[in-house]
Amino acid sequence: MPNPSGFFEGGRADPDGGAVRRVLTISANMGGGHNATAAGLEEAVRGLWPGSEIRRLDTLDDLLGPPVGSLFRRIYVTSVERAPSLYEFFYSALWRHRWFAHASKGFTGIWCGSRLAPHIDGFDPDLILSTYPLASSGLAWLRRHRGLSVPSAAWISDFAPHPFWVYRDLDVNFVMHEVAEPHARSADPGSEVQVCAPPVVAAFSPGDRQDARRRLGLSADAFVVLVTAGAYAFGDVVATVRALLAAAPEVQVVAACGHNGTTLARLKSLRLPPERLVPLGWTNGIEDYVRSADLVLTNAGGASALEALACGRPLLMCRPIAAHGAANAQLMVVSGLADICADEERLVDYIRTGVADREAFEVLERNASSHRQEGDLRSALIGLTEPRATPPAVDRPWPLRPADAFFTHVESAKVRQEIGAVLTLGPVAPGRALDVQTLRRDLAPRARGLAPLRRRLVRGPRGGWVMEESLDISRHVSECVLAPGAGECEVDGAVDRFWSVPLPEDRPGWQMLLVRGQAGGQAVLVMKMHHALGDGISALGLLDRLLAAEAGDPLRERGDAANGTHTPHRTPGRAAPLGRAAPLGRAALGLWSLASRGMAPRHPLNRSAISSSERQFVPVALPRDMLRLAARSLHAQPHELALSVIADALSRLLEGRALLTEGTPLRVMVPVAMRAPRLDRIFGNWTGSLALDLPMGWMEPGRRVAEIRNGLRRQMERGEPAAAQLVMQIAGRLPAAAHAGFARLVYNRRFFNSIVTYMPGARGPRSCGGAPVTAMYPVLPLTEGVPITVGAVVAGDTVGVGVLSDPALGLDRAQIKAALRDALEDALAAMQPAPDSAAS
Repeated sequence: MPNPSGFFEGGRADPDGGAVRRVLTISANMGGGHNATAAGLEEAVRGLWPGSEIRRLDTLDDLLGPPVGSLFRRIYVTSVERAPSLYEFFYSALWRHRWFAHASKGFTGIWCGSRLAPHIDGFDPDLILSTYPLASSGLAWLRRHRGLSVPSAAWISDFAPHPFWVYRDLDVNFVMHEVAEPHARSADPGSEVQVCAPPVVAAFSPGDRQDARRRLGLSADAFVVLVTAGAYAFGDVVATVRALLAAAPEVQVVAACGHNGTTLARLKSLRLPPERLVPLGWTNGIEDYVRSADLVLTNAGGASALEALACGRPLLMCRPIAAHGAANAQLMVVSGLADICADEERLVDYIRTGVADREAFEVLERNASSHRQEGDLRSALIGLTEPRATPPAVDRPWPLRPADAFFTHVESAKVRQEIGAVLTLGPVAPGRALDVQTLRRDLAPRARGLAPLRRRLVRGPRGGWVMEESLDISRHVSECVLAPGAGECEVDGAVDRFWSVPLPEDRPGWQMLLVRGQAGGQAVLVMKMHHALGDGISALGLLDRLLAAEAGDPLRERGDAANGTHTPHRTPGRAAPLGRAAPLGRAALGLWSLASRGMAPRHPLNRSAISSSERQFVPVALPRDMLRLAARSLHAQPHELALSVIADALSRLLEGRALLTEGTPLRVMVPVAMRAPRLDRIFGNWTGSLALDLPMGWMEPGRRVAEIRNGLRRQMERGEPAAAQLVMQIAGRLPAAAHAGFARLVYNRRFFNSIVTYMPGARGPRSCGGAPVTAMYPVLPLTEGVPITVGAVVAGDTVGVGVLSDPALGLDRAQIKAALRDALEDALAAMQPAPDSAAS
């Protein structure tokens, strides 16, 4: 089984080494038990791996859709309350006829699995925890047919497992007691089954009974019985309450009716004083009522029973509901954790005995207390992250999303699709640079839980991702130590060589190089990864996860992750809908805009094919505050001015090399984030694009900015990015050969002359191995016939511009830097004076 702990040094993983994980819990709004179990697991994850990001998915409402969820809940409630024999027939048939269980699980596996795959792609978890059987069937199907290798486990929140709960294709199926283990193994022979303590939130723990009663206003001397029949309050709760009250005058009943308003109203209509009856609707503070009880009575044996056991309270089953309720009751009685009463008459006798001799419940209390094993849930979670001797058997790699596969189709030996960044680092101490051993030690714990770092790309018709069982960081992070006295030229040479050598194909697709030896302890850190792993935002997000941030970092997603939450954000930069136009109409407008643009202008820049794999990279740092100041003065957004500065610089450079045609613009592809460009997006390509014509030749800066601003906003309003993404999705549904042909047809000089992008980066200071990050420069790959790309990223007080080019262009480094800086200076010189300055 894959190991999300990730990195190994000396062949051993430390599961508690500060790992931050992405955990997907899959539950269902079917009663309250599945969500209660999910909440307990999520709480345990936060305690075990602080800062982990957790996302919960509802199988019925999120995966299958609210109409399906509503229908399933209606069928379930109707079956239990009005047709229990039919419900019992279905439940029994799963045990009696293996073919029926197999067919049912196969159908739900395909149905749920195919819908679950996009959610897994979108969140990229490195641990999946299921608390609902349909979700488990979908995960098992994905393991068999789609190569899912993310560790995946099922928690059976019912005490008694049945065939729909247990799957041999999952890594582990957890049951709540050792008496349930043989039942689970017989439900699906060959399954991995383990016993785990009840996954309930910490609020359900042993506590002082009298303290709880004082807080709730319950009688101190009464015999308190908590009646809980689950979220739907199945069964005749009113009859049960009447029997309890008739048993003895000392009995005080607390009746939790969940979401069943009808039962709650019937109990209130009895008009009994609170000294005898306390009727409750749905409450999130039920744990104090459990602790206050002398006895907890239920009829299902699900989450309510597990919560009672976690609080160390005696448990009684009365008139258990059909099928799983009866099975739960039988196993809990066998295990010594509960007693059972078949009807109200026996219930009255049982309560009278208990009121007369409360010590009769001591055995149940002791058994309940021993059932709650501290640390057992923690051990279960850690066990999921530890390497297994035998990885899960998968028939094929996990398929690439179409947007990710696109970049495997367009690359060649000379034009590889590798993106990344170049970071300049300050000294870790006066005059001392970061070394590779310190870098590896610093990165290893940060990299635990970053699933993309273990993804190995498998090429070919049935290619996709394979999650490596472990990852040796020394194979991915290396260093280049320059000779004493080395200067900028030697650093540039080392960086160029790094970008000229392809990524190894026998390991996950990323590499780092530390270049040190400069005066004053300065260093350069270069990271690259295959474009199939993600777009620019994903690459920056992955890199940011590997860097250290100061306490109180302003990056919002770090705070979200630390709290174990995920907050959706509207995508900045996306055009607002045109009036009330439907998405289909907007996409149609965008498609028309793309089609009407035609081919890219013919440019001398794109005349020659890229002749080799060699690359030249030039970083240029521009002051962020000056760029923002100029943008504000010229009535533009910072990204619009940045594109204008890049256009001006390209015009100067290409004109100097006779690579311009007078009056012909340079058409660039501008990637646009189609979801919130947050730095917690660490995997996958999620961008659309638009085609923007950059004016070339000499031009007054204000006019150039205006043309680029108007063109950019016009293409956004027409919906080009959304249309481009739609085209990518449609093309992705073609057979692999046709998809590859489409990718190679459109991603080249026929449709754009260059690629230019501007991205947000980290807003607060970052460090790596104790060395502060002083600047960051993005690297965009070249493509067929496109020999230069330019990326810009805002990081701290710097806008880092990275220019990657084919050395055959013959562009001089000093000229590239001068062109960008001169272009910004011209924009600053063109600023309009502020009104008060003009008045003076």
